[in-house]
Amino acid sequence: MRNIYLIARREFLSYVATWGFWLSLLSVPMFMALGFGMPILIESSQPTRYYVLVDETGGTLEQAVYDQIDATRAEQAERMREVTQDMLGDNPQVQAALESSMQLSDDDYIRVSPPETSLDALRPYLTGQAELETQDGPQGLFAAIYLSEPSPGQIEIDYWSANLTDSGLRAQIRNALRDHMQLEHLVEAGVDPVLIEQADDLAPTVRELNPQRSAETAEVSENERLPIFVGVATAFGLWVVIFSVVNMLLTAMIEEKGNKVLEMMLASARHHEILVGKLLGVAAVSFTLLLFWGGLASTGGFAAQQFMAAADIPAAEIMGTLFSPALIGPAIGYFIIGYLMYGAIFLAVGSLCETIQDAQSLMSPIMLIMMVPLFLVMMAIDAPDNPIVAVASWVPLWTPFIMLVRLPQDIGLFEVIGTTLGMIAMATAVIWGAGQLFRMGALNQANQDTVKGWFKIGKKKSIG
Repeated sequence: MRNIYLIARREFLSYVATWGFWLSLLSVPMFMALGFGMPILIESSQPTRYYVLVDETGGTLEQAVYDQIDATRAEQAERMREVTQDMLGDNPQVQAALESSMQLSDDDYIRVSPPETSLDALRPYLTGQAELETQDGPQGLFAAIYLSEPSPGQIEIDYWSANLTDSGLRAQIRNALRDHMQLEHLVEAGVDPVLIEQADDLAPTVRELNPQRSAETAEVSENERLPIFVGVATAFGLWVVIFSVVNMLLTAMIEEKGNKVLEMMLASARHHEILVGKLLGVAAVSFTLLLFWGGLASTGGFAAQQFMAAADIPAAEIMGTLFSPALIGPAIGYFIIGYLMYGAIFLAVGSLCETIQDAQSLMSPIMLIMMVPLFLVMMAIDAPDNPIVAVASWVPLWTPFIMLVRLPQDIGLFEVIGTTLGMIAMATAVIWGAGQLFRMGALNQANQDTVKGWFKIGKKKSIG
């Protein structure tokens, strides 16, 4: 045990006492902050688009466009209210904040009225050769839109713009006039406009109920789906940890083997002690990373909980759903066993290699195996009972990733216990096999020369 402790301590300090470790420690929170903040920053820094709308029918189509746009916005706002109410309840403070955010949101596209509306007069503004006076100062013209009705029931849109990528305004105008044309067609067919408006407001009331609960508590709320997203995040987190941290095991093993450090360690410790010590040492590095990141997440979660408590949001219910012991316990087990299994594989691979180039050739099939569960995880979100997903869950190399997503979806205790036992058996076999392979590789009894020797079978030595 002392040798295992000393090797684990050496591995831990060799990684922690480097600039790369501290940079990686801080890089994840930084990139997470960028991931959450960048879309907001991009949205807030998005330039305002100024456009000209010319209705050659005298204003009929123009009025129809803005009426339909207003109706679409009102419908989207109502949907957002319903989703917020399903997740956070009928909370007046939340609804008031939502209303305020809707009122403060600015349009991405603003209409202007230049002195001249002909295409020849607007062309310099569209091509950047001239600028219009706007509320934000001189600005170029993003688009000029001409609406016409060559014949009854036929509408044409001439959309002039030098920007070929931003199609938001074009789609907005097109969709608004499409809805207008459909409405006019129904009216001309004799349908009362009031009936059409009433028909648009019709929608069924859907209650999602869980048959495993009593009638009083059977209704499913939106916050009960949150553990699924936590499971997906944990599965991807495990993949990232395995890919990054155990890769350190591989490179370190190759360096130690090339520098004869491994031979010196074998002189004072057994091969299985070195294997276990390295696994535990790098596991301690992973635990340090997760502890730091978890501390930051807990701080952010505590601040969010205080905010939710001030807004009368059921924070305790949401947190209890997210961090249920029935979910967290198996998730930790899958995480640990998956790490040990893949860590042993990478150590064994590293012991067989003399250079990084050798490792890359051996890593290719392993990476293909590791890429498969990423696709199955996305499939398991919507269809956890899919036969392909269910069968793949029993493949021990894929079990920790897929089961982390399936756990929140009530898959049954039999699958949880069965896949766990299968993964434990696989991990035990892998660690034992990796230990034997590690011993052979460390003693140069199995390396690239061994493979080259396979191709020399049956060749006779030349007689000089």
